[in-house]
Amino acid sequence: MACKSFGRRLARTLAGMALVLGLPAASSPARPSARPSWWEIKLTVTVAGGYSFKGAGAPISGEFACRARWEGSLEVDGEDFLLYHFRTEVLEWRLTETSGRPAGVTVLGEKDAVEKPNLRLNYVLKDGKSIDVDFGLIGVPVPLHPFPVKVGLEFPASEVRPALLEGPDYADLIVRGSNRIVLPASDLLSPSAERKFAWEWRRERRLAAGTGSALLDERHKAEVVVSLVAH
Repeated sequence: MACKSFGRRLARTLAGMALVLGLPAASSPARPSARPSWWEIKLTVTVAGGYSFKGAGAPISGEFACRARWEGSLEVDGEDFLLYHFRTEVLEWRLTETSGRPAGVTVLGEKDAVEKPNLRLNYVLKDGKSIDVDFGLIGVPVPLHPFPVKVGLEFPASEVRPALLEGPDYADLIVRGSNRIVLPASDLLSPSAERKFAWEWRRERRLAAGTGSALLDERHKAEVVVSLVAH
């Protein structure tokens, strides 16, 4: 009798250990794997381009390159998602700005900038059989050199993001490609998925600068990678 009681206690102990360790119990039938309930999400944005100011003083021109990553998770919330932020990193940031004419050129760089670019993932929205990703990479104020006016350097943003500036929307000024970041909902059923998007953008506008005006020309190429890992 004692042996049978000990045997039953041992069986229950081993079954409990199997559950804790994630091992299949010998007496438990196999179950079909459930759909994922949450996903790791990474958004990586790479941009390279330049800008120039003409008028209201010595000409100024700059070149830049930036790569930033946003990491977090998506959780099912009824027909939509809850978005959690883990971390944001600026993986690469270079800026070189030149002012003056050949006789007296001065050069400043990213260390002279007060701010760094800031990547924001605003929301992920399920729309039928697709998933819209809304993000914005916020640029730094330029020029770095003394100048009658400073403006925020315009960096990549998704199409669904409302314009922060009056006038043409960011998407209206894309000269090649598309900044609509849309994933097929079927990506949520895969163990992992990755999508890439790329475009070129350019904007030219005249700014009031002191008693005169300046012509600002901005341009960049952007690449966006969105990756999902199911859990």
